[in-house]
Amino acid sequence: MGIAMLSIGDFARLAGVTVRMLRHYDQLGLVNPAQVDQHSGYRYYESGQLAHVHALIGLKDLGFTLEQIRPMLTGEIDAGTVRELFDERRQGLREQIAADTHRLGEIERRLRLMEGSSAMEFIDKPLPALELSQRTAVVADAAEVGPVIGPMFEQLIAAQLGAGEQPAHPGYAWYEARGDQLAFGAGFARPIAGESSGRLAAVERAVTTTYVGPMTGIGGAWAELGAQVAARGLEPYGPCREVYLKTDGPQQEWVTELQQPVRG
Repeated sequence: MGIAMLSIGDFARLAGVTVRMLRHYDQLGLVNPAQVDQHSGYRYYESGQLAHVHALIGLKDLGFTLEQIRPMLTGEIDAGTVRELFDERRQGLREQIAADTHRLGEIERRLRLMEGSSAMEFIDKPLPALELSQRTAVVADAAEVGPVIGPMFEQLIAAQLGAGEQPAHPGYAWYEARGDQLAFGAGFARPIAGESSGRLAAVERAVTTTYVGPMTGIGGAWAELGAQVAARGLEPYGPCREVYLKTDGPQQEWVTELQQPVRG
């Protein structure tokens, strides 16, 4: 008894794809018909090929390209290489989720600003004077801060560990516009051997808020704080401060207090 053959139409229906897509897969050598009628040119498939097509569709749904799928289905690569491809895809999806989560938060923030509301709580309070062991830098644009300030804190922590001390907590950063440039510093309120010291003067009044999340979203939090300051008719002046209250664990759980000195 011969193997039952399915017409391209029936096979496409059972596979959950279009006839056009089956022809495309045939051209790419991914799913070839089991038989082609020499006279009519009609394509026929074996029912056993359905599992092959379902696997192909499943891999496509996971985001793999046809170039990646081909060797996986044909056995041209070993199981270890397939695992590496899946690991890479998993990491890519994680990064995509993180980026999309950040974009969603930014959309919600902008909507709040357009509606004149904010989910953040703003508190007025004085700020104490601070003596910091710090490292400082000047950049032309705020976008340049991130790659610089992280190593600053790492170097300060290394200096404390090298002196046999546990790193101080919390960490502080300050920012001040100087003409077209932005000056900033990173430091701890503890003497650190070999490090420069600097002083932040006491502030009578500052508008503050607490931001929970990664550093990639802190610019949005500052924008909301700035809108709040403007809505109150206050004048901001520098240097403003960031206090890193929690920096362990995933960045989504980090806690930073933003402090903007104001007049008015």
